[in-house]
Amino acid sequence: MLLTSLLALAGTDAGLAPSGKWTVDYRADKCVASRPFGAEPATYIALQPYVSLDVIGAKLILVAPNIEGSGVRNGTAKISLQPASTEKTLGYVSRDSQLDGARSYEMSLDAGTMAQIGQATSLAITAGKEEVTLETGKLQPVIDAAEKCNDDLMRSWGVDPAARAAPLGNPGQWFTDDDYPPAAARRHVQGNATIVLTVDPNGEVKGCRIVATTGDADLDKGTCDVARAHARYVRKDGADRFSVLAVHWSL
Repeated sequence: MLLTSLLALAGTDAGLAPSGKWTVDYRADKCVASRPFGAEPATYIALQPYVSLDVIGAKLILVAPNIEGSGVRNGTAKISLQPASTEKTLGYVSRDSQLDGARSYEMSLDAGTMAQIGQATSLAITAGKEEVTLETGKLQPVIDAAEKCNDDLMRSWGVDPAARAAPLGNPGQWFTDDDYPPAAARRHVQGNATIVLTVDPNGEVKGCRIVATTGDADLDKGTCDVARAHARYVRKDGADRFSVLAVHWSL
């Protein structure tokens, strides 16, 4: 079920002013808070919290009219947060969209950067040839609404956000190139899967469910097989706990 939550946050006169309200989109596999700025074709800023119980952070996505041509580009973005005049430097991945003539700039925010952005009311972003200032209004209410959406998404998957299973080691190291599901690799299949692991009091995985599919049965099954083989969690008496992992399979 798709629900939409609207947050009316006013901007100021400097830079690009908002041309619409903040919208929190409850998608089937993620939550995205976004807002348009300026005249058509509009520039958008979006926040997408990580779908994880282990990592606090989000993707910050700038979508603007394409002035850089085609292809995928990597670079370093500079972001100025006002009114604190805090400068942040973040790596980005940029992609063009031939469909609507736009280009996206995607950056990763850790928990500390999220806290700083939450106090900002204006973002000045320089990424590649793109330079834009967005009068966002205070961003903490937007972050709070996106994180509430994320918790609601977890609950829709049968996951209690408070019942987090603590991993032993780094979950990112449980999935390696050598673990690529053979049947999918032979067919050159790639994709993103989100799985929910149910963890017993001994810290062992007792169940794995695909909640966002790669679209390929071999890749989905392989994701759960690898998780069952490698995932380990801290022992804790009491009821079962949960882990949510987003896995990107790429050749």
